[in-house]
Amino acid sequence: MNASDTWSGAPVLVPAPAPSLEVGIPSAWNHNGKSSGRLIGEIDLAATPPAVRLGRSYVRELVGQHFGADRSELGDLELLTSEAMTNSVLHARPRRDGTITLTVLHVDRYVRVEITDGGAAHGPPRVVDDALPTGGRGLTLMKALATDYGTCRGKSGTSTFWFGVGVRDGWRLP
Repeated sequence: MNASDTWSGAPVLVPAPAPSLEVGIPSAWNHNGKSSGRLIGEIDLAATPPAVRLGRSYVRELVGQHFGADRSELGDLELLTSEAMTNSVLHARPRRDGTITLTVLHVDRYVRVEITDGGAAHGPPRVVDDALPTGGRGLTLMKALATDYGTCRGKSGTSTFWFGVGVRDGWRLP
């Protein structure tokens, strides 16, 4: 999507057959620098490993109640939330107050999850040990399970990673 395009609020088809939930263009952001869509919920969590479990539970309960979906239908959403939260906690700086923000939006027929942190950590990049099979799968999972994903940088140096998943058939649309 080009920055000069206007966004109508509906997912946009990109050159691939997958719809785009890219809302980083100015017309899609409100006056607070947040993306548009119906806010389902937002929470600030300490930028620590226990926040991953709390964030995953928060998204599961919030989306489950909002759409009338049961836990068995929310597995991909929980997994992607966990991956995105883990990446933020382990590889980014917290915001100035020591937190990250988890935001859940309803955009047309999609759920969009955003994790906002203090931006990239300073110092040399971490070396990935290829011998460790348990790490480095987050992007692969995003590509396989998310409808769309991306990042955007805020004016204050914050960074927001977002991903979207489609609302499943049978979920009650409010």
